Amino acid sequence: ARVANGMSQLADLDVWVVDASRLSVEEIRSIAERHKQENPNLSLIMADYLGLIEKPKADRNDLAIAHISGSLKAMAKDLKTPVISLSQLSRDVEKRPNKRPTNADLRDSGSIEQDADSIIMLYREAVYDENSSAAPFAEIIVTKNRFGSLGTVYQRFCNGHFVACDQDEARQICTASNAPAARGRRYAQGADV
Repeated sequence: ARVANGMSQLADLDVWVVDASRLSVEEIRSIAERHKQENPNLSLIMADYLGLIEKPKADRNDLAIAHISGSLKAMAKDLKTPVISLSQLSRDVEKRPNKRPTNADLRDSGSIEQDADSIIMLYREAVYDENSSAAPFAEIIVTKNRFGSLGTVYQRFCNGHFVACDQDEARQICTASNAPAARGRRYAQGADV
């Protein structure tokens, strides 16, 4: 409910878009500082997405991502403004039966997981099985929340848009479609029960 309320509040905010590519985290900070100075009520900074931020020179990719992640966290603290950064998942999620994402699925996840106050994942069963009873729903999964609880909010997914739905009904459908099929157990003399 809090996520849904938050989403409706975001719709009423003024939005500025900086349509530039390959910015460094330092350039992003400079732009954000200027916007904050001109608009002291700046309420959110969003970076779309972490992998497109110009990486500093580093021996390993995870160290470069750690620099970016830590710098975004510092910017949020210094400007007293939340920063949302999108991140790509690793391909390992495709290799397991349950495709629902976890924090470990974040590409170069160690520093992202450490620096983030909250991590929110999206999951749609329809991506993997369009005939599933859960196909009409999207799951908004809070997998980390330093200042609150974890959980899942369900939304209907219609033509690329999230639409509010009955949470209990959606939870029941989505968890039932994700339950493993019942298998008989072998007891005495190989009989299935």
